[in-house]
Amino acid sequence: MTKNSPPKGPGTPGFRPSAAFKPTVGLPASASAARPTVGLPGSAGGGFRPGSAPVQPRVTQEDILRALQLGGSHLAAGRVEHAGAAAVAILKAEPKNPDALHLLGLVALAKGDAENAEKLIASAAALMPRHVNVWVNLGNAQRDQGKVEEALISYRRAEALNPAYADIFLNRGQLYQETSQYAEAIADFERLMEVSPDEPGPYMRAASAATDAGRFRDVLTYCQRALDKLDEVPAQLKAIIATTHERIGELDKAVEWSELALTDNPKNGAALRTWSKARRRQRKNDAELLTELRRRLEEIDFSNASASEARLIYSELAQLCDEQSDVESAFGYFTKMNSRTKELPELKRVDQRKFIDEVNLLNDLFSGQFVESWTALPEIGLEPGHAAVPVFLVGFPRSGTTLLDQILDAHPAVQVFEELPFLGKVKKSIAGYPHSLAGMSETERANARKVYWDALRKEGADLEGKMIVDKMPLDLVHSGLIARVFPEAKIIFALRHPADCVLSCFMQDFVPNASMLNFLTLDGSAALYDSVMNLWETYRKTLSLNVHEVRYENLVADLRGEVEPALNFLDLPWDSAVNDPAAHALARGTIRTPSYSQVTQPIYSSSTERWRRYEAQMRPVLPVLQPHVERFGYSL
Repeated sequence: MTKNSPPKGPGTPGFRPSAAFKPTVGLPASASAARPTVGLPGSAGGGFRPGSAPVQPRVTQEDILRALQLGGSHLAAGRVEHAGAAAVAILKAEPKNPDALHLLGLVALAKGDAENAEKLIASAAALMPRHVNVWVNLGNAQRDQGKVEEALISYRRAEALNPAYADIFLNRGQLYQETSQYAEAIADFERLMEVSPDEPGPYMRAASAATDAGRFRDVLTYCQRALDKLDEVPAQLKAIIATTHERIGELDKAVEWSELALTDNPKNGAALRTWSKARRRQRKNDAELLTELRRRLEEIDFSNASASEARLIYSELAQLCDEQSDVESAFGYFTKMNSRTKELPELKRVDQRKFIDEVNLLNDLFSGQFVESWTALPEIGLEPGHAAVPVFLVGFPRSGTTLLDQILDAHPAVQVFEELPFLGKVKKSIAGYPHSLAGMSETERANARKVYWDALRKEGADLEGKMIVDKMPLDLVHSGLIARVFPEAKIIFALRHPADCVLSCFMQDFVPNASMLNFLTLDGSAALYDSVMNLWETYRKTLSLNVHEVRYENLVADLRGEVEPALNFLDLPWDSAVNDPAAHALARGTIRTPSYSQVTQPIYSSSTERWRRYEAQMRPVLPVLQPHVERFGYSL
């Protein structure tokens, strides 16, 4: 890669896919020119006051146009209340003015009221159905409510009107990325590159989606395209390049590119973290280097930094302190990291209780007579044309699933897929889930299985040639779905000391979603562990699951002793390729999980019983974990 130029243009420091380059698609061009002193007759000082009565009896179209111009100006400047007042004033004079309805819908969307925004913008779309930006904004309002299919229909309406309208591909690509449809997201962002080739945003968007898909070499390709095309390269693009090199173990290049980014912007959080992380990976356990890195990061004033910037630095400082055995400081920085994570604007739409409520619902349902009410379905053996029965690798996060995934994927007869929502697609395809599992027919089961196989094939699964292992740790909670739709499946359950799991989840800088948000506090982490493992115990009591347990502590102490029985369970022979998961991880280069830096180094046992170093901090949540500790045969 070449080119080192100062950054230009807008950007969000520490580029995150769900926050950066999310536009507010504006009003039609007729309303784009701002005249801030113009208002409807009777509006004092050119402003608008909802409820004020016009002094003059007749409002002309020129008055309305000027009012729209002012409202559009207020909206673009973030003066949401003023924009809303302008729209209200117009609607008093002309109740069905489509541009004013559209503007008021955008105001509602900016305030987080996506439901009302959808109603208002839909009314505008009905009145002016050939305005492309109205359909894009309608899609945005639907997207913000989780109405994925409705949003896609709106975006397609917009595309039919103007196939070169950039905001279609930006917003639809974001929707695809948020719903883990990475191939579709990348396709939209590639189209965005064609439409806006001289802007950095499309390249960074494509790189972000490719990162989420684990396609790290493609990330570098998109960045190179940006370097070749742009006259000036933003610091955040250089930070993406640095971070990608660090992810795939090219540490010298990671340091080089992070330093280029820091030359442009010394406070770029992503570049700073990558620079520090790559250097400490280069020189493991170098006490002098750890002190140097910590001093550099602690000298930076992040009191006015964005949440996305600050959380990255706090994350790295916490890791530095942990490696220095400064437990109190490390825990403080982990706490600050999670506190700033809560402030991320993209999390405003995420319901932290959604996942845990689903877990509790499933536990209540399966604890009763639910399974006994299931209609009988024929037994299923090996799917015709498939090499093996499906295998699900599950467990609580941070229980060694990524290490085990690398070990299994190294076996020549196995293909592992990392944390893609295959079962989520199956779940969505079953109307009335989970209650409808009871009355599921043979045809409905066959349809659900087809959804799963089709999703796997779309991601490149060699169903006919290899055993497919679906690694999604928290699919543990959908073991009831597995039992009903895939009764022939084998489940590998990864287990680790509950206290180590909970502490590690609290310390991990996860990409936030409805389940991961529970890890932002130790209390939340312990509560989620309790709920998930209670559900797992319920499943083991009520379902006939074919399960093999792999313990993390045994795995790091004696790889063959723990893995060979797992291979026997899968009817696979021992193969020496599984002996070196670090080498396989580096060669694979597609580790999507936060554990990538751990599994690309030789197996170590220092994470075993790690929680005891933090026992003082863990003490409040240990009573919640104690029943699980005892049931799994551990000790406190």
